[in-house]
Amino acid sequence: MTTDAETEFDAILEQYYRAWFRFYPEAAVEAGVAGFGDQLAPYSDDDIGALITLNQQLLDAIGELGDGLDADRAIDRQLACGAARIDVEALLERDWRFRDPTRYLPVNAVYQLLARPVPDFSDSLTARLAAIPEHLRGARQFLALQPEQIPALWLEAAVTEARAGAGFLRSIPKHPKVRREARRLRGLGEPLRAAAEALDAYAGFLHQDLRPEAHGDFACGAEHFRRLLRYRHALDVELDDLYDFGARLFEQTHAELGEACRELTGNGDVGALTTKLQQDHPHADALINDYTQVMEQARCFVAEHDLVSIPAPERLQVIDTPVFMRHQIPFAAYMEPTPDDPAQRAWYFVTPPGSEEMLGEHNRASIMHTCVHEAWPGHHLQFVTANGTPAARTLPRLLNPSATLYEGWALYCEQLMHEQGFLDRPEQRFVLLKDRLWRAMRIMIDVELHSRGLSVDEAAQRMGRHLGFPRAQAMADLTWYSQSPTVPMGYATGWALINAVRRRQQDTQAEFSLKGFHDQLLGSGSIPLPLAIARGFGPQAWQQAATAVFDGAA
Repeated sequence: MTTDAETEFDAILEQYYRAWFRFYPEAAVEAGVAGFGDQLAPYSDDDIGALITLNQQLLDAIGELGDGLDADRAIDRQLACGAARIDVEALLERDWRFRDPTRYLPVNAVYQLLARPVPDFSDSLTARLAAIPEHLRGARQFLALQPEQIPALWLEAAVTEARAGAGFLRSIPKHPKVRREARRLRGLGEPLRAAAEALDAYAGFLHQDLRPEAHGDFACGAEHFRRLLRYRHALDVELDDLYDFGARLFEQTHAELGEACRELTGNGDVGALTTKLQQDHPHADALINDYTQVMEQARCFVAEHDLVSIPAPERLQVIDTPVFMRHQIPFAAYMEPTPDDPAQRAWYFVTPPGSEEMLGEHNRASIMHTCVHEAWPGHHLQFVTANGTPAARTLPRLLNPSATLYEGWALYCEQLMHEQGFLDRPEQRFVLLKDRLWRAMRIMIDVELHSRGLSVDEAAQRMGRHLGFPRAQAMADLTWYSQSPTVPMGYATGWALINAVRRRQQDTQAEFSLKGFHDQLLGSGSIPLPLAIARGFGPQAWQQAATAVFDGAA
């Protein structure tokens, strides 16, 4: 039976999100909420003031509820309140409107209408396209006020995406979904032309007018980094302790990687072995087919070995990465289905290589690891499972995923599929450890970029020295780090915490089931891993895992 407090809580959240989606219409589409597909995100002073007030009202209303919520609603309250605090404090302290030209870009707002099952698709597409010129004119006015605050890295990313986005918009008439709606979209030509021209003009404005003055600092600072750890990931850990964990993991993994290299080649030349593995790759024209085959093989292996429950229905299609995303996705990425999609259709992006060097990153050993990470039993299984679990698909959970779980799980899956024998080639342990070294380095670079003054150039050199990354690959990664503080640290941190819980469960449960462990872990959705562990295995399990990973720091 639902308590009065729970009924009131549900009503507060429903009212809040109904208003909140007006400020984040793209999030509404991703969450499967109808009624916002024809809108772009507003950003006037009045809009930002109203958003801050809305978030503060939520915090006040939920703060007055007191106790009386069940365990799942208590998690939702923590997530909703944490997100509201982050939003308010970020807007008050460092208003993105003057600093981040990428936030204004409407390209994804158009793309998601093509990729998602949206009601009133034709009207929504036309409306969003028609709104783009004025939307970008307003953006230029804000950015011109304080161009010295704009980080050069973000400006260059915005220029690249705007130019590619203009080309993407011009290709829309060829899209199958648009062709099917041709009768309803007869008037699309003019808004499409104007929107593409507005993106070209925006890119020119950024490059010609603002670039000479764009020298802003992207670092979010130690205080905001701690805030994100606490409210987005439920991690009460000191930055130094998080960094030290990453450094220990890096040193340990570096030693193991050298050992694995010597076992395979008789020497410790990691770079030479990496180059050799990169020579074994499919032809560029065959990448989609090879990724699809390996993805299907991984799915069959997971099912045959009964490693985790397989969600149904589901569909995962491997496609070329959309052109406007390629500067952000050098190799591959995953786009999960919306929770309301009855087919649970998702996309596995593979970026066409622009050089022989980039093609080498799509080598056969790495393709196997990537398919495990992105598809089975990694991201695709985890997100579809969440979408099919009522407690896991509430709005606070859908809108506030934590990389500690979704990326921690995907990295853990690489280890799992190596243990179980799917990643069975002699060089797979070497690839596994090299990828883990990369994720350990991410923890350190994440902390250093945002709180210790590490420069992007220094970080890129480090990634080249220890990981063999070409500068273009390192810079694509670092641009993402600069805009997503605390997300990069989620991979290896989550991986370590999952392993710590699993070891404890294996040691203490007489009838431990690997499948049961995985199902229990994934049963709460993409929430912060500390909350998922406490909900699935008890608060003590979380405290023990935190102690094991951070040596008592969390």
